[in-house]
Amino acid sequence: MSETVGFQGWLLERRPRIPPPLLDRLLEDSGGTPPTPEGLAGLGVEALGRALECPGRVRESAFLLLAGDALLTYACEALARTPHPAVGLEGLMETVGGQLG
Repeated sequence: MSETVGFQGWLLERRPRIPPPLLDRLLEDSGGTPPTPEGLAGLGVEALGRALECPGRVRESAFLLLAGDALLTYACEALARTPHPAVGLEGLMETVGGQLG
């Protein structure tokens, strides 16, 4: 199974189910990114960065913001299951802040 199929399968297992338009957005730019805290956070930061490039009442920006939020939430959720979640979360916040700040 390819990493992309793995990522798609991982998203499809999420409960509650991801609404189809948001699921499409999450899958669109996933490439071969694995559903790891780092991979999810990277995709989330990319989505938020693209949303910041087209501010205003633009539907595409709204989906990018939702995707970025969802991916960063999933990254935090994945980190919460690690042996040292506080360290991982602190690193994630530093990375996100550094990339979007």
